[in-house]
Amino acid sequence: MLALLLALPLSQAAVLKASWSASSSAPTADGVSYAASNLGDGKASSAWFEGVDGSGLNEWVLGDLGGEKAVTGFTVWAGWWYTAAQWTHYNRPKVLLAEFSDGTTQEFTLQDVYTPQVFELPAARKTTSVKFKVKSDFNSDAYPDTAISEIQIRDNSRPEFAAVRSFAASTVFPADVDGSYEPKNLQDGIVDTVWCEGNKTGDGVAEWVDFNFAGPQSISRLQLRNGNAYSFGIYMKSNRGTQVTLTFGDGSKETLAVKDSPAEQVLTFAARTTDKVRVTFDTVKKGSEYNDMCVAEAYFLP
Repeated sequence: MLALLLALPLSQAAVLKASWSASSSAPTADGVSYAASNLGDGKASSAWFEGVDGSGLNEWVLGDLGGEKAVTGFTVWAGWWYTAAQWTHYNRPKVLLAEFSDGTTQEFTLQDVYTPQVFELPAARKTTSVKFKVKSDFNSDAYPDTAISEIQIRDNSRPEFAAVRSFAASTVFPADVDGSYEPKNLQDGIVDTVWCEGNKTGDGVAEWVDFNFAGPQSISRLQLRNGNAYSFGIYMKSNRGTQVTLTFGDGSKETLAVKDSPAEQVLTFAARTTDKVRVTFDTVKKGSEYNDMCVAEAYFLP
């Protein structure tokens, strides 16, 4: 049995790109897709649903890695993460059987929690694909269909971005039915889980996030997904940053303009070696509905 870590760690391993297929998928309804491709779209609110009668036992999804990789583990968003309430309405896998391209298998057990669950293999496994078969599930309070929102497969290579040991923030919006807004969401690879500031009297100006690195890191770029990047409509509803000041471990600073766009953008600055950076939001663009500033993803790169 694989070891389970309930809290999503900031892994030192890169997330692999995978093409997803499935034994069955629920048909598109009201314009909403439940296809296997949702497992790798970087959105927790979209999901794969099995498409057979009953609870979907022995249905599977397969991530094709496009060549042999040394897989070290997985992160699984079990169930449908559209909202915390929707998560309870559909079945969540309890036991998944991972099958590698050489036919060997490894079973792992999930807990019934609205939390990304990380499984690390005892040793790296060379494989061109990983198939995840549903062996048992947690029953819903409404519908018998089993869902998985996202699966990240990791290998034994280091990611390009600077490894973060911990985050801190000036304020955090309280968790609600949609989930949490902690700064760790900035590096989970999911664009619709976000950090949002929680100052009820402010609009996000002067709020900050600290990136505390795992030792000195050489950095010269900030890769950013501004606002709530789930969709343009959602993005427009909340505040988003338009200028930031970076404060490095030695006290030096850089001020950078931020595009008002949910698309990925890269901000460049003079290269530095530092063990931490504070990102302070100097100006914001007001949202159409909410007065809270949010950021979807943020990574420092060499």
